[in-house]
Amino acid sequence: MESKAIRLRQVRKAYRHYTLDGISLDLTRGRTLGLVGQNGAGKSTLLRILLGLVRADAGETEVLGWRMPEEKPRIKARVGFVSEDMALYGSATLEWHMDFIRTLYPNWDRMRATALLERFSLRPEQKIRGMSRGQQVKALLLLTLARSPDLLILDEPTAGLDPIVRQDVLNELRTLKEAGRSLIFSSHRGEDVEDLADEVAFIHGGQLVAHAETAQFVRGGRRLEQTFLEIVSAQSKGRVA
Repeated sequence: MESKAIRLRQVRKAYRHYTLDGISLDLTRGRTLGLVGQNGAGKSTLLRILLGLVRADAGETEVLGWRMPEEKPRIKARVGFVSEDMALYGSATLEWHMDFIRTLYPNWDRMRATALLERFSLRPEQKIRGMSRGQQVKALLLLTLARSPDLLILDEPTAGLDPIVRQDVLNELRTLKEAGRSLIFSSHRGEDVEDLADEVAFIHGGQLVAHAETAQFVRGGRRLEQTFLEIVSAQSKGRVA
């Protein structure tokens, strides 16, 4: 089995007012990577390149040992994705969504879905439009996790959640991590990254400015945000000099 969950080499994507440039990054299978950076830094673009939702202009992208976009169907079958801006059909029930996803993915695990319904306190007959924001995030996680993906990619999974729902989501992600699944997630919450991630990548201005084990960034009681700000400040001073 391929040992790398992802492998990026000099990946570039240019937009009119923004460029993600020179991203080289590896993640070993079974590990969790946290992406940290300001809004507009390039985190979401990077995640969408891994998923094939955005096509890179240059560089090499491999996911689970397959090249993107050449092996996009294979990759999509084995990768799960949850984003804060994803939306389900408001007029349909959660059960309808579960039936629909099951027809698309033969590896759907009915027992896992049932267990997640109970764990997340979700009712399959409830329509999406009647769910709270937290319930909808849990529904998205259920629909993704019941497919048993080898790699789970999350873009701001805990954004806008109340403390109780946020802990429910984090607990489920910890369970996945302990089970040896590969996770990549972006977050503005440094404490979530410190808690979950084995390693952290700092993205700033479209560039990867640091990547190391989480423990290296939080030595001596330092917080992740403090380390990030210091690295970005040092980089900015270097450019001026």
